[in-house]
Amino acid sequence: MANTKEYIKINCIDCKVKSKPFQELTDEQMHKVDENRTELTFKKGELLSKQGMFMSHIIYIRKGFVKLYLENDDDITILTIAKPGSFIGIQALYGEAVFPFSAEALTDVEVCLKDINVFRDLVLENPKFARGVIEILNENLIKSYNRLFSLTTKQINGRFSELLTYMSNVLYESNPFHLTISRKDMAELISTSPESVSRLMSEFKEQGIIKGKGHIIEIIDDVRLDTICKCG
Repeated sequence: MANTKEYIKINCIDCKVKSKPFQELTDEQMHKVDENRTELTFKKGELLSKQGMFMSHIIYIRKGFVKLYLENDDDITILTIAKPGSFIGIQALYGEAVFPFSAEALTDVEVCLKDINVFRDLVLENPKFARGVIEILNENLIKSYNRLFSLTTKQINGRFSELLTYMSNVLYESNPFHLTISRKDMAELISTSPESVSRLMSEFKEQGIIKGKGHIIEIIDDVRLDTICKCG
């Protein structure tokens, strides 16, 4: 974990951002979670986890955005941008207890670290909790399949359209939205260069598909954007 840490303790039962699986827990089970967890904050640019690092906790994002990526020597491959309500490390709940990827704060982030052994106990004790965890894993797997399909079959315009749609509908859940990721990160998400992203941004503005100023982006022709996304 990063060195810059700040405790922001909030009681689990009173938490207003509980994930779906944790909403299925009994009060007794919630107390067990509460006694074996820690809440921390990370500043923009700090590492929440390092690929290959021993994993003693599952990380739950309460606030902020986190970049998940694989490292290979000096190269990195961005897997996704995790938003509030996402778990980091749940893929390694069973098997070797190490983080399968690195996680970096793209904004200031608040997280809750949940003891991995308690997490495993809850899977065995509470079928509804276990089902919720499986649903999350399935959802993440399907997203990975869809992203792989996009990267291997779509042209750059299609991938860029898909990224804009994803940011508006899923990541920020807003239109217009405030862009918190860099051109470089956007480029890595769709396997292109930052220069190509800047060019595409300008072209889409000229064509009346989007408009923007500074970090504020608004989709103004979602029908055309969707067409490019599907036919790209």
